[in-house]
Amino acid sequence: MKVETLLCLNAVFQDQPNVDFYMNKRRFAPHGEFIEDVLCHWYGEYELLEKHHSYIQWLFPLREQGRNEHAKPLTISEIEIMKNTAEIQHRLRRAYKLMLNFFSVKLVGEEEIEVIRDSNFSTRFSNLNTNTHNNLRITRIVKSMGELGAAQYQAPLVKFFLKEILVEDQLQNMKESALKYFLPAVKNDHERNALSEYVLKHRISKNAKRLLPVVTFLLPTPITHWTLAYSEKEKKWLSEEPGEYREDGWYQLENERIVLPATLAPEIVQALHSRTHGGKTAMEQQLEPYFYVPGLTAIFKEIAHQCVTRAKNNPRQGIVRPPGILSPMSSLQIDFTVLPPCKGYKYLLVLVCTLMGWVEAYPTRTEKTAEVVGCLMREIIPRYGLPLEIGSDNGPAFVQNCLQQLARLRISWKLHTAYRSQSSGKVERMNRTLKTLMAKICQETSLKWLDVLPIVLLHVQSNPKIEPIQDHVRLSHPFDN
Repeated sequence: MKVETLLCLNAVFQDQPNVDFYMNKRRFAPHGEFIEDVLCHWYGEYELLEKHHSYIQWLFPLREQGRNEHAKPLTISEIEIMKNTAEIQHRLRRAYKLMLNFFSVKLVGEEEIEVIRDSNFSTRFSNLNTNTHNNLRITRIVKSMGELGAAQYQAPLVKFFLKEILVEDQLQNMKESALKYFLPAVKNDHERNALSEYVLKHRISKNAKRLLPVVTFLLPTPITHWTLAYSEKEKKWLSEEPGEYREDGWYQLENERIVLPATLAPEIVQALHSRTHGGKTAMEQQLEPYFYVPGLTAIFKEIAHQCVTRAKNNPRQGIVRPPGILSPMSSLQIDFTVLPPCKGYKYLLVLVCTLMGWVEAYPTRTEKTAEVVGCLMREIIPRYGLPLEIGSDNGPAFVQNCLQQLARLRISWKLHTAYRSQSSGKVERMNRTLKTLMAKICQETSLKWLDVLPIVLLHVQSNPKIEPIQDHVRLSHPFDN
């Protein structure tokens, strides 16, 4: 039996949700509409297209499964049917126009393949820069058009966005996606290579004018005055890197940085340092955006370390440790931070070890003394032993009588001004860090802050700057001297 016949039989008995949707026989899921309703009534409805996320995987299906579990991946039989059905191809073109209008792009030319800006591009481009999830939508559209027999639309759309980014200096939040995902999705090899050359040409020509004045300002001697000599090993490596040789002989990478020969790098860094006597970090900030050489950071460090002038004027300062604090969790800073109500919880009680930076955080319903005492008695003291001192502001939760009774356990309770951040810098910074991380994860997962708190604590406690408390903690006896 021929392969074509098998495909036809398979198509008859196999569920074909993508074909059915494009034939207007089923709604997109979940809670969706028929494709004709979308194409007729959603055109120009920017807010609806922006906030609704389940339709895009039905309008532009791919072989891989997306985030919408109700949208099924394309099958080979579906692709063949959709490529060879005039009704589906007509609707695919209308769906493409629908999304182009949403992006403020319109088709032009006799065949309506090329694209240009639409009249309202300023407002819509601002939306694209703000809502970067549209980068994923554009990637999907470009890929799907190639899968479904409309590859002629891919390169013009990708080139349009590349021009806006590289030439018109628009849509800068789309730059990474355009280079990493839009461009590689173009199926035609010739068109894809032409786009790559377009990118290389405009990125290098744009920055060649900008780089030399900056370099001249940074260095006592212009870069062109140094004798250029790449080693054979470096030349071989450069031949495999995206970029090109400039007219003055220097090699400029695709990311706009000039490659320094390893033999010349110390001389250039020394010239910069002799002018400013800056440290490693300062020199990195000045040179790294413009130059590349393996081991450049080590060169910065070595030259800064050898500088006598800098050593005389920048005395080395060690890390300031809390006086008298020799063990983890023996000195704590404690504070309440307010969060949106969630399942009856409105506050987060945050405790930070001043020695190790270790953080513990517990949701509470109030910011009363009972919450603080309960947390200390149930969570902190049983696990870490009695702290020697606790610092907090002088809010009512920390000055009530029952809390002060804890001082009878020989815990020194130090109160400070509530709005003086220097007095409790560690816990104030941690409050801000926890809130920021929770906000980001909540936005990405649609979970509540109470649900993501364990993930946030794991992230913070896994920070390399925070040493695991389990390696050091020792329960202290209440009457140890």
